Amino acid sequence: MAIPGPAPGAGARPRLDLQFLQRFLQILKVLFPSWSSQNALMFLTLLCLTLLEQFVIYRVGLIPSQYYGVLGNKDLEGFKTLTFLAVMLIVLNSTLKSFDQFTCNLLYVSWRKDLTEHLHRLYFRGRVYYTLNVLRDDIDNPDQRISQDVERFCRQLSSMASKLIISPFTLVYYTYQCFQRFKHMQIRVNAEPAAFYSRHQHL
Repeated sequence: MAIPGPAPGAGARPRLDLQFLQRFLQILKVLFPSWSSQNALMFLTLLCLTLLEQFVIYRVGLIPSQYYGVLGNKDLEGFKTLTFLAVMLIVLNSTLKSFDQFTCNLLYVSWRKDLTEHLHRLYFRGRVYYTLNVLRDDIDNPDQRISQDVERFCRQLSSMASKLIISPFTLVYYTYQCFQRFKHMQIRVNAEPAAFYSRHQHL
């Protein structure tokens, strides 16, 4: 006799709540068992590659403005040097992107292996496999869920990893840059009152 599960549709809709956060943290403990684990080291490598890639992209973005000065001065040697630098930066950026993708793929394989093995240990502990396959009617095909859901989760997480880890750094950097432009604008707007004030102080 099957043990009845919750009614279909009751609580089936995924929600971003405390339970989701707790389960996600439990998964992270499986994916990153320690700071010196292989997954943690690969993730740190991915972080370094992503930061270096963003720096190269920033340097590439500065090159077009440098061409104005070189072309305006009709500096042939400067033009050759700048073009060589631009080509090197573009090649370096492409190489970093390739290493970035390669590291993400390695993380995907390693995460999938660790999470699948962890779930299988839980699945074959005691009578869990029998309970899920025979006595429960609210879970369909647990074996397929372990294989396919883990694959999808790890693939999606690995594809998001580089974007997630670089977002805070990018946000902090451009927030600081916006603050510096805002302060510069304030100085320009208040240049005349500041000059009058300074002159008044000297008098």
